[in-house]
Amino acid sequence: MKNKKMVSMILVGAMLGCSLGAATVSAADAETISMWTWSPITRTAEKMIGAFEEANPDIKIDYTNYNYNPEYLQALSAASASDNLPDIVALQPGSLTQTYSDYLIDLTDYAKKEWGDDWESVYDNVTQSQLTLGNAEGDESHYILPIETQDIYVEYNKTLFDELGLKTPTTYDELVAVSQTLRDKGYAPLFFGGADGWQHVNLLIMCTSQISDTLFDDCQYGKKEWTSDEMKQAMTNYKKLFDDGVMQDGSLSSTSYSDGTTLFLAGQAGMMLLGSWWAQEYTAEDVSDAVANWDYDYFYLPAISEDVSDSKPIGGVDFGYGITKNCKNPEAAWKALASFAAGEGAQEIANDMNNHLSYPNIEPDTSAMIEREGLQNAVDEFNRSGKDIASGLVNQRIAEPTIETAVQEAMQGLVGGTYSVDEAAQHIQDAQDAL
Repeated sequence: MKNKKMVSMILVGAMLGCSLGAATVSAADAETISMWTWSPITRTAEKMIGAFEEANPDIKIDYTNYNYNPEYLQALSAASASDNLPDIVALQPGSLTQTYSDYLIDLTDYAKKEWGDDWESVYDNVTQSQLTLGNAEGDESHYILPIETQDIYVEYNKTLFDELGLKTPTTYDELVAVSQTLRDKGYAPLFFGGADGWQHVNLLIMCTSQISDTLFDDCQYGKKEWTSDEMKQAMTNYKKLFDDGVMQDGSLSSTSYSDGTTLFLAGQAGMMLLGSWWAQEYTAEDVSDAVANWDYDYFYLPAISEDVSDSKPIGGVDFGYGITKNCKNPEAAWKALASFAAGEGAQEIANDMNNHLSYPNIEPDTSAMIEREGLQNAVDEFNRSGKDIASGLVNQRIAEPTIETAVQEAMQGLVGGTYSVDEAAQHIQDAQDAL
């Protein structure tokens, strides 16, 4: 009830600001805040920003949306090098935030003023743990405000499975058999964007979660060696997915967006490593029959070897927004962040089922959605993944940029044959030792 009241106060305040200011503020007088992001997707971001600007006519958002990899990452790197970052930037918690933390202001006082001293307590445990992920010892600053939290899993095409007489795999042998049937029929099996480093990180954490919920974090925080038997077992199982044909051929040169999603939407791939953001496809205006009927559902990776369990739900904060030290009006920028996280902007994100909001108790308004035959199926999948998040996630984020890079390099080398399991594990351990 407290959380709902807090959101209601934000919405009421925004509406009052709109009614009092709209008649007196011209476009020329509005404060302009620049913003770079890759998420949410363009149509959702435009709705999010539009709702904020309507409620706050004295502030205009100058918004640029990039593809995440490599365009957004390159833009951030170049802009920081020339001290030309925009007012608001989107960042993932952990390594990406830490790469740019020197350019960001601390949002703690703003959040306390907005929501009270205990503002962090409303978030789920994994989101809370990622609010300051990777901060130096003694640094309690909050460099980003979380916007969306995600659950990552294997999405599959139910209609294609039905046409081929396939069942959702519950064991690894069944997963291999399903993959072989898809191959034999001319479809990609489990599409993997191996050119994207983040896909390797997510898949490795799925594999470590089959051994222990804490194995990956134990290694990244130095409680266990990356060369431990448990981590080598996870890497061995990781490689097995490729050796056994579960992933498509040529996966190392493929991107998830848009190589994989293009095939998946066209019904040419049976499975793909995606997550709770996939439901956003349903709320687009022009969609394929597969999306309109919502021919999709998800499962978690079955146990790859006999001595492990099925993968746990992994995830956490997908992205948050930070305010840079270049911003001349951080109060105006904060108004935008509060709206996107828990106000009228957040409601637009929810209505598009873009992903689950990190701030709780803001639910999609199904009356605002385009009604198609598969509406209930899409909403059911979205709600179910939300319950998985609420029940607890294994952390998917890496605190230290050097370790993130080393993990990506090691897994790409392992799949590509330039590293053995021992060498891949040692490569990450060397990076850890160098710190």
